[in-house]
Amino acid sequence: MTAVSWPIAMSRVHTEKGVEWGITESILAPVITQHVAEKRFPESVSIPGLDLGGELQVTYTLDDELQHEATRLLRKHRPDYGVLVAIDPDNGHILAMSDNTRSGTNHGNLATRNTFPAASISKIITAVAALEENKANARTVIPFNGKATSLYKKNVFNHKNNKWTRKLTLTESFGKSVNSVFGRLGAVTLGGKTMREYAYRLGFDGQFASDLSFGNGSIDLDVEDRWQVAEMASGYTRRNTLSPLHAATLAATAINGGDLVAPVIVEAMTGPFGVPVYSHQQPARSEAMSESTSSQLRTLMEQTVSDGSARKSFRRFNRGDYKSVTVGGKTGSLTGHQPPGKYDWFVGYAYRGDKKIAFAALCINKEKWYVKSARLARELLEFYFSGDRDQQTPEIAAAL
Repeated sequence: MTAVSWPIAMSRVHTEKGVEWGITESILAPVITQHVAEKRFPESVSIPGLDLGGELQVTYTLDDELQHEATRLLRKHRPDYGVLVAIDPDNGHILAMSDNTRSGTNHGNLATRNTFPAASISKIITAVAALEENKANARTVIPFNGKATSLYKKNVFNHKNNKWTRKLTLTESFGKSVNSVFGRLGAVTLGGKTMREYAYRLGFDGQFASDLSFGNGSIDLDVEDRWQVAEMASGYTRRNTLSPLHAATLAATAINGGDLVAPVIVEAMTGPFGVPVYSHQQPARSEAMSESTSSQLRTLMEQTVSDGSARKSFRRFNRGDYKSVTVGGKTGSLTGHQPPGKYDWFVGYAYRGDKKIAFAALCINKEKWYVKSARLARELLEFYFSGDRDQQTPEIAAAL
């Protein structure tokens, strides 16, 4: 049995023989992860091995109203599978995490699963690597042949300008998600080892230091196989996967100066008689890119919304309450098998002044399109930045 004495300052964790001051994320993770995996947020929990005279009361980072709205939107549009995640990009606090299935079948918490193909969200890795290694900037023109959605070896490895060649900047190619451009950037300009290094920097094949264990993105890449590198760099493969929670964390790097911040779900805990035993102070963070790269990444992601693959979903968005809201993002689509269907991603951020949010929306549809992920994200952002929000007091949904 571990003896516990109350810490003077909750940001301080000090261990002596038989005495533990404070509770860390690693101690919380097994208990919190089990509950979140079952889509539950209990008001009180017990931690095995710690006898504090009763259960601990938990304060979650969730924004109750935003959580309710995410659940409402998924139940309103009813894709075959749908997930919405939102986090505070500066401190990693999870603000909303909800999923729903059209059939009503419970598949566990889809927000923390990494069985979903990353698709063109992988282009974020390629863009960061190219910008950080000074191989390209937002204005660099990279010509390509063929359709934006196609990926052929001749267009990646043997590009030749002709009368049909299109010449777009990196910003425009990112916004329109041009596969040949990103395939060539990854396989020819950067190379497999560099691509893998930046995937690691952005949290793939790793584990966040968090109070919640979840699936980070996974990279299955032979760095010597140039075609595999081209597929990974463009997202034209099912070999690499991503969880919605990790996807939201990726988007946050564009708006917090380039840091990869570990997402957390518990803000504070109190013991018997309201004595504080835990408070989340400083998130675990690492520098994934420079502030300059982060700024250029925003330029690329905002092109997706203003004149790229998410333009239709955000048409006439910047009016009324949302006139001064800036939105950036990345779309991605691919068929997958766990679960089977057509995967549609929209990962991004939004801000107005000091108010910021990063998010991931994922819809999986089998035979019919019920809603696009970018549309789900737009409606969630409309709620988040609504001028009437302070007057709304919806009850928390009983389940995600």
